[in-house]
Amino acid sequence: MASSLIAGAVSLLLIIIAGYVIATGILMVAETTVMTQIDVTAANEQLLKSSIQITSGVYNNSELTIVIQNTGNFVYGPGDFKKMDLFILTNTGMEKYDEDSFSYLLLNDTVNKKMWDPDENVSVKIGCKFIPLWAKFVASNGVYSSINL
Repeated sequence: MASSLIAGAVSLLLIIIAGYVIATGILMVAETTVMTQIDVTAANEQLLKSSIQITSGVYNNSELTIVIQNTGNFVYGPGDFKKMDLFILTNTGMEKYDEDSFSYLLLNDTVNKKMWDPDENVSVKIGCKFIPLWAKFVASNGVYSSINL
């Protein structure tokens, strides 16, 4: 009789521990899901605040110069330029250039030095073998602008 009482107590204890483990797992999954949704919402909010526009593009002496204005509310830091791309269409096809291929200069950099703030311009220069017909500049967060040259 004592052994069945001990077995029942151990079984009850195991059921309580198993319930605790399952409840803790469910709470961790719920917390992770909520944090992921918060992160995705913040990323989408930044994308909505982002906007750029190519204001001019000049090809002269095998060099293309494009001026891009930050027309949104997002601030791009120095590390963001490493993730920006430039696509150029020539009569020979499309070419992709990354930050190692072109040089950039922040124009009217007045608020945060070395950061591309809203309403500031950046000048991008790249050497081109062929006459460019079209160019697209893609920022680090996927926002882009294009121009016919």
